[in-house]
Amino acid sequence: MRNYDYVIFDFDGTVIDTGEGILRSLQYAFEVQGHEIPDLSDLKKFIGPPIHYSFTTFYGVSEEQVGDYIKSYRKRYREKGIYEACLYDGMVETLKALRQDGVKLGIASSKPQTLIYDVMEHFHLTALFDAVVGTQFDDSNHAGKADLVRKSMELLGAANTARVLMVGDRCFDIDGAAGAGVDSCGVLFGYGSKEEFEAHRATHIAATAKDILDIVGVSVL
Repeated sequence: MRNYDYVIFDFDGTVIDTGEGILRSLQYAFEVQGHEIPDLSDLKKFIGPPIHYSFTTFYGVSEEQVGDYIKSYRKRYREKGIYEACLYDGMVETLKALRQDGVKLGIASSKPQTLIYDVMEHFHLTALFDAVVGTQFDDSNHAGKADLVRKSMELLGAANTARVLMVGDRCFDIDGAAGAGVDSCGVLFGYGSKEEFEAHRATHIAATAKDILDIVGVSVL
């Protein structure tokens, strides 16, 4: 018996490892803005929360300057970073198995929606999802994760919260799921950790993409 009828995924660090392109584009933004260039390992904290939040909170970039940092980052990301990515092992097979079983699939990400579609098109993922929700490109809405999850649910027609699972790789995804009143699954192959997920009370934890099938209640490939 299937446990969930709707599965909503975070994007970066969950469906696809976009880390290299994001981190190198962040370094470019710091360089262009005359800031000391952080190490790649330190910049990993950017993956998960909204980029505006990360620049201002983690590096103290002022509200007056943050727009220039974001523009520099996105310039390089659209030109090069988008291609510096790879699919997680078993993810495409898992998505196809979920769809074949009748599960509706959505995306709820803090990444601008246009960039999500650019990456999805490049890796031939667009047809696998029934709803894609991201932020506005100019960051004017500063949407929280719970709002993004709720919007994805609305587009999927998911009225029963008990039948919805949110899958992500950071605490922001787990907290967003809780805020939207749905169960959550933290994935260990992204940028989060078991300790992080347990601290934020994730409903489930998956070590691999295919583990999601067991959690949803779909037959393993």
